Amino acid sequence: MSSQSQFSRTLVAMIGALVMSTVAIGAAVGPAQANAAPNASTTKVTINA
Repeated sequence: MSSQSQFSRTLVAMIGALVMSTVAIGAAVGPAQANAAPNASTTKVTINA
C-alpha cells in the first residue's frame, strides 16, 4: 500500500510540474506574440506605404 501511495504522489507531482511548466511557457510566449504582432503589422504598413 505504501508503494502505491508513493507512486500516486509521484504521478501527481509529475502532472503538476507539467501543468506549471505549460503555464510558465504560455506566460512567457504570450507577451512576445503580443509584442510581435504590432511590429509585424507596422512593418507591413511601412512596406506597403
